[in-house]
Amino acid sequence: MDKTDALVFSLINHTRLRSKMLDWFMFSLTQLGEGWKVLLLMTGVYYGSGSGGSWYVQSLVTVLAAGVICQIIKKYFPRSRPVSVLKNVNVLGRRLTSGSFPSGHTATAFSLAVVFSSQWLSMTPLFLAMASLIGLTRVYVGAHFPLDVFCGAIIGLSISSMTMTFLHVAPSYNIQHPMALIFGATFLVALVLPLLRGYTFAKMSTRLKEKIVRVQTRLQRR
Repeated sequence: MDKTDALVFSLINHTRLRSKMLDWFMFSLTQLGEGWKVLLLMTGVYYGSGSGGSWYVQSLVTVLAAGVICQIIKKYFPRSRPVSVLKNVNVLGRRLTSGSFPSGHTATAFSLAVVFSSQWLSMTPLFLAMASLIGLTRVYVGAHFPLDVFCGAIIGLSISSMTMTFLHVAPSYNIQHPMALIFGATFLVALVLPLLRGYTFAKMSTRLKEKIVRVQTRLQRR
C-alpha cells in the first residue's frame, strides 16, 4: 500500500502539466479546504448577502466536527508528510513534516459538499467535483499522500451525512435544538483535544498568533 501510495503521489506531484499558472491555481484552490478560511468566507457571504437559510450553521457544525475527528485520528495514527519520506517533492506553501493522515482540507471540502448538496440538490455533481479537486490539490502541493486524501474524503462524507441525518430525524424523537446539541458536543471536544495532545492554552495562543503573523506577511508581499 505504501509503495502504491508513493507511486500515485509522484505521478500527481510530478505531473508534466506543472506550470506557474497551474501552481497558482492549485495553491489558491487548496486554500478552500482550510477550515478557518472557508468559514470566514462563508460568514462574509452569509451576512453580506442576507440570503438566510440553515446552510451556514450546518456548515459550521460539520466543518468543526470533521476537523475534530481528523485531529483525533492524527493523534493516534501519526504519519509523516511526503517531504519527510520522499525525495524531490514539489512543495507549494509550508513544508509540513507530520500529521499527514488524514487530510483535514479534504474532509472539510467533502463535508461542505454534502451540506451544500442538501440545500441545492441540482448542483451536487459540481460540489462533489470541487471537493475532489481540492483533495487533488493536497497531493499536487506536496502536503499529503493520496491515501490521506481518500480517508479525508470518507471522513467528510460520513460526518456530514450523519449530521444531516440526525437533524432530519431529531424532531421525530422530540429532540430539542439538535443543532445546538451537536455544536456544543463538538465544541467541547475541540477545547479538550489540544490539552490531550500536550498543549496548554498558552501554546494554543502562541500558535494562533503565529498564523496571524503568517497571513499578515503574505498580504504584505502581495
